[in-house]
Amino acid sequence: MKKTDISFELFPPATEAGLGSLYKTIERLKGFNPDYYSVTYGAGGSGQAKSKELLQELAGEKGLPIAAHITLAGASRQDILRMVSGWSELGIKRLVALRGDAAEPGQAFKAHPEGFADSIELVAALREFGSFEIAVAAYPEAHPDSRSLQADLDYLKRKQDAGASSAITQFFFEAGSFYRFEEAARAAGITIPLIPGILPINNIVQLHRFADRCGARIPAWVSKAFEGLEDDPETSAAVAVSLCLDLCRDLLAQGVDAFHFYTLNRPQLTEAVCRLLALQAETKEAA
Repeated sequence: MKKTDISFELFPPATEAGLGSLYKTIERLKGFNPDYYSVTYGAGGSGQAKSKELLQELAGEKGLPIAAHITLAGASRQDILRMVSGWSELGIKRLVALRGDAAEPGQAFKAHPEGFADSIELVAALREFGSFEIAVAAYPEAHPDSRSLQADLDYLKRKQDAGASSAITQFFFEAGSFYRFEEAARAAGITIPLIPGILPINNIVQLHRFADRCGARIPAWVSKAFEGLEDDPETSAAVAVSLCLDLCRDLLAQGVDAFHFYTLNRPQLTEAVCRLLALQAETKEAA
């Protein structure tokens, strides 16, 4: 049986205390032998400097397997390719290529006047620039800026044709959402691996804000499961692990062999789910 591939998304913290917490997060997750840690930055291209510093630390000094997020938001073509060249020198061979969000929620997205027009152009340039594994975004329930799910699929197919190696989905909470999306994607000629993006629910109120921005659907039964738990973090965490575990087990039963966990730099729930899925790497003592 093929090993289940896992990866974890991290983001650069704003403070020194947060940085210390992040390193503890990484230590907690190392035992699962992840394929890579992806490092993101903020909307509109904000936080790129901190992202660069973190990438240098993790890939350069710690030698961890890293996928660097790159968005076309807020950056010129020249700036992006210069940044990617620096990552390549650090030994980073995985990229997560995204359009990125508008600088302010609710505003229409505008590309940099000297930048790439869209993520298709970005992927094509990255493919030509170097030998990278390039992951792109996929949306089981359609991106909020898209006209329809079919339009989303057509766009994903164009990203594949431009050179994408795989696609990581937006988070979702019902396995059927992924099955339907995968079936439609294959029918549309999309052949690259589709990796489910998994988000353990740390905070249901925060989750609703995330979902509003990215077009993800939160089923009523998920919201109801957290009713009355605002001041009960222990029970809330138990519910979150149970829901996430059920989702992952359903996906595994249908042949899914990779997960990308959105950790929000809070490893406890992700760690619990991975342990219960028996993803903990075996530690072999020397004879």
